[in-house]
Amino acid sequence: MSGGLTRRTLVKAGLAAALVPAAATAAARKQPAAGPTPPATDVLILGAGLSGLNAAMLLEEQGFRVTVLEGRERLGGRVFSLDDVAGHPDAGGGVIAPGYARVIDRANQLKVPLVPIMPRADKNGAMTIHLAGQSLSAAQWAQSPLNPFPESPLRTTPPYAVGMAGLRPAAPIFQSADDWRNPAFADRDQSIAEYLTAKGWTPEQLRIAFAVNPGYGNSASDLSVLMMWHIQENMRIMIGDGGPTVHAQGGNMRIPEAMAAALKSEVRLNQHVIGIRSDSDGVEAVTVDGTVHRGRWLLCTLPASTARLVNFAPALPLLQQAAIDEIAYNRTFQVFFEVAEPFWEIDGQPAAMWTDTLAGRVMPVGDGVSGPNLLMAYVNGHAADLLSRLPPDQAVARVLRSIERARPAATQKLRPVRYVNWQDDPFAGGAYTCWRPGQIRAGFAKAFDNAVGRVIFAGEHTARLARGMEGAMESGERAALQLMELL
Repeated sequence: MSGGLTRRTLVKAGLAAALVPAAATAAARKQPAAGPTPPATDVLILGAGLSGLNAAMLLEEQGFRVTVLEGRERLGGRVFSLDDVAGHPDAGGGVIAPGYARVIDRANQLKVPLVPIMPRADKNGAMTIHLAGQSLSAAQWAQSPLNPFPESPLRTTPPYAVGMAGLRPAAPIFQSADDWRNPAFADRDQSIAEYLTAKGWTPEQLRIAFAVNPGYGNSASDLSVLMMWHIQENMRIMIGDGGPTVHAQGGNMRIPEAMAAALKSEVRLNQHVIGIRSDSDGVEAVTVDGTVHRGRWLLCTLPASTARLVNFAPALPLLQQAAIDEIAYNRTFQVFFEVAEPFWEIDGQPAAMWTDTLAGRVMPVGDGVSGPNLLMAYVNGHAADLLSRLPPDQAVARVLRSIERARPAATQKLRPVRYVNWQDDPFAGGAYTCWRPGQIRAGFAKAFDNAVGRVIFAGEHTARLARGMEGAMESGERAALQLMELL
């Protein structure tokens, strides 16, 4: 099961707090001032995820020199295939929707095979609903006294979809995929709790829809209505007129690996940057061991949760620094299980579950061909926070126990083989961007549109049109075009 460097160990080492800026500044002071010797590269790129690698490929195609620095021991960023688990399941960046045009185009260009993904629910899209100790089908949920919604269509909507369904009727008609950043809609950058309470929703309805293993945030109070409308619009565009949902054969990490292999320059791994120093002649990136890399420009694709541990000299403007400090990332704790026997064939319920337990959502994963059957417990919100505070073995045991209590037929049928704790990853700090109420209106979503000195920003949190992997690719493309104009 996973281990190694975590945000917690960085804090214990004194690197994740005040000592990081101090170390970066001290290391930078030891270096001579920038002289007339030209930098060894045109663009330093921090991060070998999809955004950084896409920018690197585009820049190299136009003849520019790039140096990609990655803090981890691997490529891919938050696209993470578990190659030590049979079937290579994806712990991050697991689904390529039909509308992921940039991702699909790169995979095809680099001859990375894309294959249909294993369905994560049954053929009708159903999941077992397990709430307050009861396991229910979608039809039973519509009649259950646990269902707090008095009327259809919300009463007949499964609890894992009712939040989006409740927001959809009042959603504006966006004329462009980036209208969520349009000031005309800024008044809806308010909390879902405030918005839906005014429409008559009760606390229990809000809890069921937005606080029980939520896909975003921890509750309706820390989610922006405008963000959720953007997500709905993005999902509509990405699904389009249909088409297969796919993934790369052998795991989606094969795509960034192929991108890195296509570069003229080798990606430098284990380059944990803690300081960035700019002057009129170029930019220096200082690593934790004091190594200095120099370029004419720097592209920072680090998530905001990682960039906040980097010392920028000169300091960033207030808006950009506030955005880096405050942008939130979704809590996600995952456990992967080998399945000795398909227990869902014993109890007759769908293999996939949505629960109010520490098991979160449970779904089949993998390629469905190689290796044993696999299940993933995908835990978000407060439950993920709780699991993150436990010793890993205890956390995994509690997830397993929650599944077995909800589905007695699963007892002795599951063996945990891997866990992933995204919020404790020092190079991630969470799974994906989650805009809090007021942050879009405050300008955080546009904070990285333009260069700050000799630094350009990219990454999923800077995407204007899409989210997820496609948003990362989009942001790398935008940053590369900006750099081409500046170089």
